[in-house]
Order: sequence, then C-alpha cells, then structure tokens
Amino acid sequence: MREVLIALNQLVANGVICQYAIGGAVGAAFYIEATQTEDIDAFAVLPLSESILTSLSPIYAELTAMGGVVEGAHVRFGDWPLQILTDANPLVAEAIAEASAVVYEGVPTRIFRAEHLCAVALQTGRLKDYLRVGMFLDQNAVSQDVLAAILARFGLMDRMNRVVSSETPPDRG
Repeated sequence: MREVLIALNQLVANGVICQYAIGGAVGAAFYIEATQTEDIDAFAVLPLSESILTSLSPIYAELTAMGGVVEGAHVRFGDWPLQILTDANPLVAEAIAEASAVVYEGVPTRIFRAEHLCAVALQTGRLKDYLRVGMFLDQNAVSQDVLAAILARFGLMDRMNRVVSSETPPDRG
C-alpha cells in the first residue's frame, strides 16, 4: 500500500490532482476492524477544466509513468490495485476537504473521517456498505453528533434510521 500512497502524493505534487483522500474499506480500516477489500479507493479533487467532461486519462498516464500497471479501471502498484474516484458530489467533496492527515508506513496520507466514511457508505447504498456502517456504530468509532449533522446536511438520516432499526436495507434512490 505504501507504493500507492507515494504515487498519490506525487500526483498532488505534480499538479495532476489537487488533493485526495482514501475512503472505502481501506479508509475504514483506520477506525474499525479491517474488512476484506480488493482495492484502494482514492477520491480526488481534479484541477479546474474548461471541459464539461471529466477525464481521468492524465491521472492514469502519470500513474503508469510512475510504474503502475493499468488493469481495467484500476492501476496496480505491487499487490494493491488503486481506483481513482472524483469528488463527484458535495458529500464526497466535503469528505476530501475534511479528511484526516495520517502517516502510514512513513508516508503521509489523508483518510476520510469516520463520520464521512459512514455517510458515503450510506449514500453508495450497497449491502456491504450498510454492514460497514453497522460496524462503525457497534465499535463506537464515530461521533454520533458529528455523524448526525453530516447525515442531516446530505439528506441521509432516513437511510441511517433504517440501517439502525435493522429494517430492509434502504433503496439507493
């Protein structure tokens, strides 16, 4: 994973992306018991562009130049496939902006805060995401007040209430 973090930091240094933060299961592993994952999800803020279309081509080209190997939607560094996702919605943009700075194996990186990991998981809406939210709650890994404020801001309180009450997982729509 160290190689991926070095590459992400280099993307920022080279101006290919403005900022990034790690989310998904790898981000969650900084707060709760690790769950199995196949990749590292890095959410990136891209430089402003005059185009209405977002292209990840410059990112893939730069990562390949750093030794990464493109495998479908991922770029592999050693054992770790990296998936680049954008700040495509206001919740993700906030999660990146408010990410926590940590050091992993001597490499500085940024990780979504626990409360944003839960909110993004609820927004994404897959069963494994709802289960992860349950783990955060069971392990007391979130501030209930901070999480409630985020969920209210982004209209996700109903989804959380259904997850907490163990009803059928909420619809994604």
